[in-house]
Amino acid sequence: MVEMQVQAENINEKRDFLDELEDPYALYEDEPVNNAPYEELDLKEIVKQEKKKIKILNISDIKKGGRAGFSLYRLIPYLFLILGFIALKNNNLLDISTYLPSLLLGIVVGYISSKKLS
Repeated sequence: MVEMQVQAENINEKRDFLDELEDPYALYEDEPVNNAPYEELDLKEIVKQEKKKIKILNISDIKKGGRAGFSLYRLIPYLFLILGFIALKNNNLLDISTYLPSLLLGIVVGYISSKKLS
């Protein structure tokens, strides 16, 4: 079967999966760059070729993203967070003037510690 496809020159070279993840639009390909002067370039044709390379979002991609966005692993922590804020507010324990500076302090400490690691 493979030999028949090779004889028919039906060779479909596909990029590696990791290469597609890292460079989905093939920006770092080793294709020669057209160094022709501006006057010799057919800009309309170049634009048409680049538009062909752009992938259009289809329904199956939207479904995949939707399933990941509405995953229980993502929704349960948000539900817990919202219920926590409601419980604090109902018990008069939520003080925004204390909460926001504390949140800022956590962000600053996280930023500094991530800078030290890298």
